[in-house]
Amino acid sequence: MATATLTPGDVLRIKEKHDFANGVVLRVSGLQEVNGRKHRCILSDGSANIRGILASQFADLVGSGELSNGCLVKIKTFVTNSVGNEDVLLVTDLTVAAPGNGSQPMEADIALTCHNATPEASSKLAEGKTAGLGHWAKENSTPMLSPPTDFKANKTPGQSGPTGRTPMSLTPMVTPLSISMEKTSLTPPSLRISDRKSYHKIAQLHPYDSNWCIKAKLERKAPLRSMNIRGSDVKILTVDLLDDTGQMVQGTFWRGAAERFAEQMVEGKVYVIHKFKVKPADKKYSSVKADYQIDFTDSTDVSEAADQDTSAMNAAVEITPIDLLPRRVGARAPVDVMGVVLALGSLGTVKRKADSSELPRRDVTLGDMSCKSVVVTLWGDNAHAFAAQLEGQEGKAVLQVTHVRVTDFNGCSVSSLTKSVVTLNPAGHAATQLLTWYSTADMSPDRFTPVGQDLPGTRGISNGNGAVPSRERFFTLKDVAGVTPESLLDDKANFQAVTACVAMINSEQQMYYLANPENGRKVVDQGGGQYAEADGRVVERPEHRYVLSVKLADHTGEAVVQLFNKEAEAVVGLKADELAALKDAGSGFAAALRAAQWRPWSVVVMSKAREYNGERRVRHTAHKVDTLDWVTEGQRLIALIGKYH
Repeated sequence: MATATLTPGDVLRIKEKHDFANGVVLRVSGLQEVNGRKHRCILSDGSANIRGILASQFADLVGSGELSNGCLVKIKTFVTNSVGNEDVLLVTDLTVAAPGNGSQPMEADIALTCHNATPEASSKLAEGKTAGLGHWAKENSTPMLSPPTDFKANKTPGQSGPTGRTPMSLTPMVTPLSISMEKTSLTPPSLRISDRKSYHKIAQLHPYDSNWCIKAKLERKAPLRSMNIRGSDVKILTVDLLDDTGQMVQGTFWRGAAERFAEQMVEGKVYVIHKFKVKPADKKYSSVKADYQIDFTDSTDVSEAADQDTSAMNAAVEITPIDLLPRRVGARAPVDVMGVVLALGSLGTVKRKADSSELPRRDVTLGDMSCKSVVVTLWGDNAHAFAAQLEGQEGKAVLQVTHVRVTDFNGCSVSSLTKSVVTLNPAGHAATQLLTWYSTADMSPDRFTPVGQDLPGTRGISNGNGAVPSRERFFTLKDVAGVTPESLLDDKANFQAVTACVAMINSEQQMYYLANPENGRKVVDQGGGQYAEADGRVVERPEHRYVLSVKLADHTGEAVVQLFNKEAEAVVGLKADELAALKDAGSGFAAALRAAQWRPWSVVVMSKAREYNGERRVRHTAHKVDTLDWVTEGQRLIALIGKYH
């Protein structure tokens, strides 16, 4: 077995996320089995300690005695996480570099600690006096990680320690060792964050740590915006970061940091960012395809990287074949598409209802080697992209559009978003191969089949006459939640028929209002009577009318949907006057709300974009609520399964 030595300072370098290309040698002590085949221990570099967790594949080594207390191990692969205020080293690959003696190396720990401590502290350490240890630690150093108190010296009952006394637990022996060695010259000074030699990759981020450090290019900086939170105007800055692996992640600055970095950070520059929170991405609003997103905190450190080379920082492109696009209908995450240009529509405009501005648009039909075609609608600046170069290039050019949304308009179609990037004849083997295939296979536009024409049913788009979609197309609440302001073009409503249950009704909300029974308009108390401001008259017998928000749920997710009077009466089973009377009586109100939960309904959900505090948001309303006819529903599902094979 090759000889191995400890290197003081390695534990500190592990905590600072340094890379160890050739592995790191540490000593094992406090070995203890947890959670079946996993083991925890204390790992030491001879000067400092860190808690370790050994993966289950090393259980056999422990069982055979080859991996034991006191042995030296060469750790090749590991992950460092923070649990509370402690660092924990999860070991996934190691080899035993030097055998141990099967017991805790307490004597060696004491000797090493005494060598670096004051004479008085050394005497107390040698005597094993717990009070002396605490006094010495308090006066000679700052607090540091100590192993859990249930880590005991691995000796048989009645066995004596070095002084003839019963052995103490490992905790008071290891804690002063760690503290004392942190104060010696063996530990190198901490490196500045911008001087690090290695960084975490965006693909490695997860929510169970906060001591991350990434080096990334500021790909996009959104305009500074405000949000009203608990009556306060909070500034928010959203950024998209890209690292040298092509992976992107979205991050958010809040309040003062948002205003500061909105001025300081520049798109295209490379930054080193240290200490931030990672949480699951809300893909309903996320602008990138990552599973996680970043929240920057007051302790986050942002600095410009010394190396501003961005040649390797190009967003990864994952082309979705056109024949697979129907599987992405309603998905929140955007996709990338590429195909031979089969047809080029004329440039047109759509008037926005919000501000009456003209929004440019152009349709481009693309086809690929699946012999399927799809219509890609380009909006805004993308509608003008390569307009001159594309004229007359049908069948001669390849177009790549990244970060697009797939909808089921006309079966299946693709729509560009604000962040979409259009590239004509992109470099790479895929584009060259596609164009070569088109020319050598003697293809023509009429040999391509539109990808959406064989799908059962399409999404209903309101044209002002209250049109609703066919129940032949089965939507879910995942589809409902996936509707974004960008997908609601020209402020038209989007209708989707779903089968769902009422999961929750918040009893604290305002559920109804007093209204004129003739037209449903609100009335208010005035001069001892009920006055309808819209009608300009007093209403003698107003009635309560519902305006109720409920949370719908199905097997794919949840969505908050607003119910108005007719739809709410169907769900609750009571008129608003009756529910108000129960609430005023103080009994039966909560039971009525509970009775309305977890009953299945056929609901047509209308999604429409609205302006709120300068921001467009989607609001979901129940357009129609019906009870389920289980025979008809079963037949519909059987027919749907048959169509999809």
